[in-house]
Amino acid sequence: MNRIRAYRIKAWPLLVFLAATTLWGQEGLWANGGASWKGIEIRFATQVEPAGEGRVKLPSAVVVESGRVHHLITDAAHKRYFAYDVVLEPNSDGTAAQLRIEPLHSSQEISAGHGNTLLALPNYPVIPSVKVGDTVALDLLANPATGQKIVDYLTLMRRATLSDAAHDFRLADVQLTLGQPRMLLNGASANVPGANYGVSGAVVWLYLTGHGRFVISLFPNEKLGFQKSGVVSGDALSFRDGPMEYRVECSRAIVPGSGSYNLYVVHEAEWRPRGGEPFLIGSADKAEWVVGKH
Repeated sequence: MNRIRAYRIKAWPLLVFLAATTLWGQEGLWANGGASWKGIEIRFATQVEPAGEGRVKLPSAVVVESGRVHHLITDAAHKRYFAYDVVLEPNSDGTAAQLRIEPLHSSQEISAGHGNTLLALPNYPVIPSVKVGDTVALDLLANPATGQKIVDYLTLMRRATLSDAAHDFRLADVQLTLGQPRMLLNGASANVPGANYGVSGAVVWLYLTGHGRFVISLFPNEKLGFQKSGVVSGDALSFRDGPMEYRVECSRAIVPGSGSYNLYVVHEAEWRPRGGEPFLIGSADKAEWVVGKH
């Protein structure tokens, strides 16, 4: 199960460019080619949450230098830029790493700084034991007037090499991602705490007390009992079961691409978690590993 760990930094307040705007998806992939990093990559994705009605593009850049990565976001309209460094320290077998978030430290000229003011982080955390496949969510900047914030998502990935077995891209390679989801029933809140983490996989599932578990896939599978009963688009999905409409809203896109896609769902009404939690999420690489299992 791939998890999203929320790491809360005391964010800078009152940024004008966050008012009623949506940050265009800014993504970058950084990989250090040295053997000491044991083939681990960091993928950066920056978003404004919750999204507003307008759209603004804030260019994002990733610069690698001397064993560290500089991540920069430019707000040219207000002549400022935001930047910080990440230093990755993998464990002995390369399955996890410690991330150190540090002030921008560069011996080369950073183009984003031409005539712009640098905004630094209020504090610089050390995030231990991040596993390959996990995502760390950093709250960076906030606007108290609107409740919006800029969030950076840092995902650790295994770097592909020429010796790895490769195949042509397939539809089955597309994953669903539930980032800090909250659930609504017939348009109203389900009155349970939303998950403060996330999961991703070929199939995802949600458990809600009193309703059982719903296993969700992008692909039909009659043998396992999946029924076409919903749609997913952007950061939200919805499906029906009898008279109930279930809607899940997430902190990031659930599927890649900008279209709307059919969802196939298995409802396990009698499924219960061992711990008695009112709301749970999970994922798996194969539907067979989930359906009918506890």
